[in-house]
Amino acid sequence: MKTWRWLTGIGSVILFSTAIGHEVLVVQVQKMIVENAIKAPMDAILKASWLAFGGEMVALAVISMVASWMAGGGRIILVCAATMIVNAAMLFHFLGPFFGVYVSVVVGLLFLAGGWLQIKQRA
Repeated sequence: MKTWRWLTGIGSVILFSTAIGHEVLVVQVQKMIVENAIKAPMDAILKASWLAFGGEMVALAVISMVASWMAGGGRIILVCAATMIVNAAMLFHFLGPFFGVYVSVVVGLLFLAGGWLQIKQRA
């Protein structure tokens, strides 16, 4: 198996697992909204953003995994890497350092290495 597939695959599995955990925690977000008396429309914005971010992680995991098996898929994986790095930067800026930032950086670096190796190998 090619090294880039391993790197991209590991990143995809980490990202998909994190996304599933993120979606399951929406119940805790709902509790937090009730406990802190967060009113409309902020409660809906928070829940929608939470679920959309989880959906984005699932989509990126699937897209990168499929792209690792495609000719020319390295560029797609690099776009996924850029997305993860931008996510990490935004999370760090608005929320500070926490587990989500670290996961985003690790996955971004795995995708970056996997995509770059795939492009280099196919050239």
